[in-house]
Amino acid sequence: DVITYRLNNQMMYVPPAENFDQAVTFARSAFEGDLAGIDKSRISFSLNVLANGKQSSVGISPVAWSTMMSHLARYEIIDVRVQPELKVSGPPPSYRSCSSTEGAEK
Repeated sequence: DVITYRLNNQMMYVPPAENFDQAVTFARSAFEGDLAGIDKSRISFSLNVLANGKQSSVGISPVAWSTMMSHLARYEIIDVRVQPELKVSGPPPSYRSCSSTEGAEK
């Protein structure tokens, strides 16, 4: 059996992954050029579903992966997404401490 992963409008057949980590490994293998050097924590998966007459994207959490695989419709496409990198902009601003002796003597 195979399933389809899609990334940047490219589609690849991959074997069904037993868990989320294996799914990330398969995605990296299928899309080496696009996912090389991307930390695995930034790779996520989603499905397009029809809800209330509207097309929506629903993410697949790591804990739901095996359940989703058992309910996946034949030829359904799993979208591979790369989450934006979190940028740490340095420490917060420092504040001057108030002297506890100011105004203590009245």
